Amino acid sequence: MRFLATALAAALLAAPAFAEDGPDATTEGFFKRTTELRGLEFKSKPKVRYWKVEELRKMMKDDFDTEFPEEKARDTQEVLFAFGLTPKGYELRQEYLDLMLEQIAGFYHPKKKILCLIEGKSGKGMEEETVIIHELNHALQDQYYDLTRLQDLVAKNDDMGAAFKCLVEGEATMVMFDHVLQAQGGAGMTSDQVPGIEGIIENQMKASGGMAGQEKLGKAPLMIREGLISSYIDGFKFCVAIKRHGGWDELNKVWADIPVSTEQALHPDRYIERDMPQTVTIPEKLDGLDGWEAVETNVMGEFGMRMVFQTLKPKSPESGIKAAEGWDGDTYRLYRKGEGRLLVWATVWDTEVDAREFATAYVKAIRKKHEGLGDAKADGNVFSHESADGWVIVSRDGRKVFTVEGGSEDEANAALKGMTGGAKFDEMKPGFGAPEEKKK
Repeated sequence: MRFLATALAAALLAAPAFAEDGPDATTEGFFKRTTELRGLEFKSKPKVRYWKVEELRKMMKDDFDTEFPEEKARDTQEVLFAFGLTPKGYELRQEYLDLMLEQIAGFYHPKKKILCLIEGKSGKGMEEETVIIHELNHALQDQYYDLTRLQDLVAKNDDMGAAFKCLVEGEATMVMFDHVLQAQGGAGMTSDQVPGIEGIIENQMKASGGMAGQEKLGKAPLMIREGLISSYIDGFKFCVAIKRHGGWDELNKVWADIPVSTEQALHPDRYIERDMPQTVTIPEKLDGLDGWEAVETNVMGEFGMRMVFQTLKPKSPESGIKAAEGWDGDTYRLYRKGEGRLLVWATVWDTEVDAREFATAYVKAIRKKHEGLGDAKADGNVFSHESADGWVIVSRDGRKVFTVEGGSEDEANAALKGMTGGAKFDEMKPGFGAPEEKKK
């Protein structure tokens, strides 16, 4: 489900309609201010370019059409629907495009090394100041840590990509709020020095729609809404925790050892302790699935699991958070055959208790998705039952939980057997993201 990152990246590929090679008088002072806040000098000042909102909207739409075509949008929507995260028939592509066009504020373009701002608006008032400082911090990140290289490293793992985005946006958000604190009279004050600031900022950002427009955002499915703002809120919490632990020196080190899971981003102590997840590999070919086409293989992660539980059981969000904790790794794959869909999912947990808790909670949650499961009972560690959407199995084996949703009973059992017998679980090592020269 890389559509969020892909679609946002598409907006950064357009050349502006008109430009100044700045920095100009409006932005010059912000370069110095960002350096003071972040403690890093610009190696070179990125160019500053401006355009009209209408021109930017057209360019963003053109790039969006290229980066997120109908076929990719269809596959992504099928994955989201398979997990119960969006309703059937949800117009994902159009809805997400509308969300993008509603949130225009400004951005740093890592490939063109350009600070992109809106004509006649940027630099006027605290809101616009924070946008510039936030995006200039991205420019510093790019100059010192190479955002494009790191983004390419995490591109094939959605959970890792979300965790990396928490680092990128969280740091820029923290620097942005440092500026606000000091502008409001807290001389030299920084976010990590304010007790309880995490809750204050979370409430403030959610109340204002986060970093995006509010109208469309408020109506979007939970996964899309939270997926857009979590990198700012959860990322802010992560970076504040790291800075409290060891100052800017500690946070600088994170860029050569980036968080590799949303578990680490959501629980900074687990990053500090280097609680590393397992890479779960499902066999490329599962017996008994002849004629089924693989649509997508990826990682859901703790954040994605939270969204599943909170979407399917919205009245008990805290129980969903609890059921997703203890995650140690997962991989899912969605298959398609005609009008049929079959989802396989292999997960591993920190303890058997965590695995049991997840399996029990997931059986309850998927009753919201599949008709006919309400009265089904588990047989030992295996829940197996027919539904209107195909056969459903949830099977626990120690710390591992395997699920199959869709297909005939024979196909579901064959897929389960292929996963339990062939899935591989390998613990990741710290140091992911370090430049090659530093690994030697």
